[in-house]
Formats: sequence, structure tokens, C-alpha cells
Amino acid sequence: MPEMLTRGVSVEYDIHGDGPSLLLIGGLGFGRWSWFKQVPALSDHFRTITFDIRGEQSLVHGVADLTTEVVTLLDHLGTEKAHILGTSLGGFVAQELALERPDLVDRLVLVCTSYGSRAPVTMSPQALGRMLGWGALGPESATRRGLETATSDAYRYENPEEFDLIVRWRQADSPSLATYYQQAMAGARFDASRDIGNIVSPTLVIHGADDRYVPVANAVVLAKAIPDAQLRIFEDAGHLVFIERAEEVNEEIVSFLEARGEQEPQERWPTWRTRKLSEHARKRGAALRKISGWLRRSFRLPADWARKLRAWLSR
Repeated sequence: MPEMLTRGVSVEYDIHGDGPSLLLIGGLGFGRWSWFKQVPALSDHFRTITFDIRGEQSLVHGVADLTTEVVTLLDHLGTEKAHILGTSLGGFVAQELALERPDLVDRLVLVCTSYGSRAPVTMSPQALGRMLGWGALGPESATRRGLETATSDAYRYENPEEFDLIVRWRQADSPSLATYYQQAMAGARFDASRDIGNIVSPTLVIHGADDRYVPVANAVVLAKAIPDAQLRIFEDAGHLVFIERAEEVNEEIVSFLEARGEQEPQERWPTWRTRKLSEHARKRGAALRKISGWLRRSFRLPADWARKLRAWLSR
């Protein structure tokens, strides 16, 4: 387990396989253990890199600081260009990297993520509470409730032992509360809505239709905002689609990353349903902007307060 020191924290990393480099960036609170179904499959095709950041980070600049750690790691490994796969908060880091350092990014895979705080559909208050552990009786209860919300009912019913194993791994490798909340706040402040169309890397967006943390309508909008992005949505899968439907997700990733030349059709989901979600997100966003404007005019609220109220009203 090699280790790199940077800015007062250590970055532990593993490399498996040979071939083009592929960096996997995990979500909020998830260590590199979470790629247990990806590493064996992807390392047959790629030099697959996973990593953990250990220690108390300073995230004054939010996601940009997390992205700096990724750039430092790639430089440390002598990697001039890599495929980048990010899930959830890691998807924010992947987008920031593709926008700020496109020279480092070959192909981009975004899993169960959005373009940030201006995404058209926010998570419900119940899902937010479970993600942050509100009301839990203890750490184990908080972890289990959060992971239940992150997975589909079908997955937990069919794989109870694997789900229990994930709960134990998540507990054993939890970041400190300070680190967890710093990363959560960094994610809450992230907004690539104005810049997302500038991504030049070929991009694949993967999502679970039953995602309660990042509602699936955000994936539709994200894929439409990135030029020529491909969209793959899996039914009966939640926020951890890369675990729940690992075999199919891995096949999509390998096919996309190894593809050269003409792109495949953009969507593999019923077109009418994609249009419906996209139109719903557009109308909802327009309505909420009107509400936000009325709040600001009526109560002379600062813009950031109005945005927060608009977010709560949307849930």
C-alpha cells in the first residue's frame, strides 16, 4: 500500500493491472474498499488506481481542494493522462478536473452525480437526514440507515449478506466527523452548471433509476448539458448502482473506455421517459426560480438565503 504526503495529509493508493490509466474517485465517506466489484474486472483492461485521503483536510476552496489532491497524485505517479471515473461527490471532483485540467483527462465516467447545487431536483429532507445521520441512535444505526437509503429495496432483498458486509466495511473505514462534514459542505457548495458544457472529454453518465440521494432527473439533465455525452440508466438500482448492478455497469465502462471512433447512440433508456424527466426538471426549476425571486423582493432576502429556501421548497 504505497503512500504519498501532500498538504499535511497522506494519500494511500493501490494500482492494479496494466494498460491505459483509470483513476477511480469515490463518494462521500467511501474509501477505496467501495470499488471491490470494479477493481477485479477493470484491472483486466486498465491500470486501475484507487486511493484514500487520510487526515484532516482543509477544504477552504471546496471541491477544488479535493481536485488538487487528485492532480498531485497523478503527478506523483507520473501519469500524464488518465480515464477518470467519479461517483457522487467523486463525480464533482471528476467534473472539476475535466474542466480545469482537460489535458489530464482522457475519457470521463460520471456515476450517480449531478452538476451540483443548481441541479434541478434536490434530495428529500428525509434522505438528507439519513445521509447526515440525523436521529440515529448510534454510529452503527446511522451507517445502516444511510446505506439503506443509498441502495434499492431489490438489492437488499436479494443480497442481505453482501449488504451487511458493506455496512461493516463502511463502519470500519469511516472518516472523522469533521472530515465527513467538510466534504459534505464542499459538495453542497459545488456548482458547475454554467461551465459543464465546456467539458471536452468523451463522457458517459451512469445512474440508478431509484437513486434517492441524487434523483435520476439530474442525470438526464447532466448528460444533455455535456456535449455528446452518453447516458445509461439502470432500473431497480439506487445510489450505489456500481455495486448493485456491478457486472452490467463494468461492461458499460469497459465498452465506453475502449471505444474509439464513432460514438454509440446517446441514450439507453425509453426516450419518452427521458423527455418527461427532462421537461419536468425544466418546469420545476423555472417555478422555483420565480418563488426565489418573489421571496427576495417581498422580504429583501440575500440571494444565498433565497436559494436555500428554494432548495427546501423543492423537496
